[in-house]
Amino acid sequence: MFDGALRNLLLSLSNNKNFEKFLINSKITKKFVNRFVAGYNLDSALEILNKLNNLNIRVTLDYLGESVLEKKEAEKTFLEYMNILKNIKSENSISVKLTSIGLDIDKEMAYNYLKELVKVSNFIEIDMESSKYTQITIDFYKKLKTEFPNKKIAIAIQSYLKRSLNDVKELLNYNPIIRLVKGAYKEPKEIVYEKKVDVDKNYIEILKLLLEKSNYTLIATHDEKIINFVKKMNINKEKFEFQMLYGIKFDLLLQLKNEGYKTAIYLPYGTHWYPYFMRRLAERPANLGFLIKNLFSK
Repeated sequence: MFDGALRNLLLSLSNNKNFEKFLINSKITKKFVNRFVAGYNLDSALEILNKLNNLNIRVTLDYLGESVLEKKEAEKTFLEYMNILKNIKSENSISVKLTSIGLDIDKEMAYNYLKELVKVSNFIEIDMESSKYTQITIDFYKKLKTEFPNKKIAIAIQSYLKRSLNDVKELLNYNPIIRLVKGAYKEPKEIVYEKKVDVDKNYIEILKLLLEKSNYTLIATHDEKIINFVKKMNINKEKFEFQMLYGIKFDLLLQLKNEGYKTAIYLPYGTHWYPYFMRRLAERPANLGFLIKNLFSK
């Protein structure tokens, strides 16, 4: 009960500009943020990316930013992603939030930016944001897969949304690569599974379908019960990868890699880290105690 209320509070604060300013101006916060964010510029992110690649761990790079409302900012994000693609090896990918490339400004502009990124990329992953954007993200994905059937394009699907199983069944008609996640946004009660047990149950149900019907799946989870479930299924290891967030359970990912599983890390960087950071706190409220202790101690 308490964790649920705290999670909702943290997700609400992820949109609070005053609290954002407070955290951004704290030197202690920056040290804690570095646990989840690979620096504030591409050079720092590439340094970490190369170290991970040397360990045979694939990386998907996320240039942090969302809810962009100015065309110049959307263009800046697009150009940053184009620059990333010039600097990463073919096995790596970029992860793009549609609102970061101007979805809230001009849908056609956002699609055209995304289309250009697909053209020059070897692998692109489309992040799923709040439920407000679920349908248009899926629509964009279907359109891209129709235009570029041979391109490696992934889409994130959130198991906490009640609609997701049906979405996946429909997407299977497009030979998709799906990154299956649990979901980390504050949503209306009517459209999500509120209990962890139900979110996990839906995750497993969708995952079984994907491992049976899809050619390749990105299993984005830190949940050891789900990981053990996948292991027991004894699926061909070429059909999926385990993907984890930077700064979370890295030892577990290394163990999976050493067991012969394909692995990847979602590596975010940039100055607009606040909403992403707050969602990470909401996923594990115990982290908040550590942050508060450091914020207010001498």
